[in-house]
Amino acid sequence: MTDPPSDPHRPSDVPLPDDPSLTGVRPVDLRDYVDFSRGAASRVRVFGTERLALDLWCIEPQQATPVLHYEEQEVTYTVIGGRSWFVTDAGEVGLDPMGAMVIAPGVVHGIDNRAADPLIVVAVSSPPSDEPEDAPVESTGAAIRHERDRPNPLRRLAERVLGTGRSEPSDR
Repeated sequence: MTDPPSDPHRPSDVPLPDDPSLTGVRPVDLRDYVDFSRGAASRVRVFGTERLALDLWCIEPQQATPVLHYEEQEVTYTVIGGRSWFVTDAGEVGLDPMGAMVIAPGVVHGIDNRAADPLIVVAVSSPPSDEPEDAPVESTGAAIRHERDRPNPLRRLAERVLGTGRSEPSDR
């Protein structure tokens, strides 16, 4: 008997590397989701779970998002690259790379890119909207490192204490 087809938009159905130590973990390289090809400021859904969503906003110079208004969602924004202006009824806040801010539910806002360089902003919202996840533009995974042949430090300690791990050469 075969399993029913899985929904590719559910994180739990996305295949992970064949490694039991990654159960419940889904690493991605955000660079694989950067997409400036849509002509306007674009939101790319990277993750969507029952509790939160992770999106990338890709905004070309002199572009802006549409007016954003999330009645039920709290959203954190982190600028990854470029210089941003977050516009609200209360005023404007500029953020440079690694700058972050939280927008409370119900606050009307938008993101402007007034600079000469592209702008990339990570948005994490909770609870998430129902939009499906987008497929990566590329699949390089260059930012992901996983040592398949070496257990994590906690597992190595447990194996050493219990005597169940492989023997490693002594440094002494």
